[in-house]
Amino acid sequence: MTLRNLREKAKDVILNVGDMVIDLATGQVGLLVRRDRRISIEEDDVYFWHVRWTSDKGDPTSTVNPIWMEEVGLKLSILAGMLEYHSSIQENFRKK
Repeated sequence: MTLRNLREKAKDVILNVGDMVIDLATGQVGLLVRRDRRISIEEDDVYFWHVRWTSDKGDPTSTVNPIWMEEVGLKLSILAGMLEYHSSIQENFRKK
């Protein structure tokens, strides 16, 4: 699958406040707590998610994942299988 195809599929991933992601490499669990819009010179709008990470050791200061994640990058990480995604609502992917 090409990057262009992945970017198209990423449009079908609907993220919401309260959704949970699990980093499969580190085992850390992240909760999506806020979505922010930022203006970019190259693109009109860029969205970032504030993610609260926990660690399996129970020490929130030991997290290695970024607190802010760009939305498209987050969606691509979900589609690529780097992050396991759990929606806070019933449907997490748009039906076609």
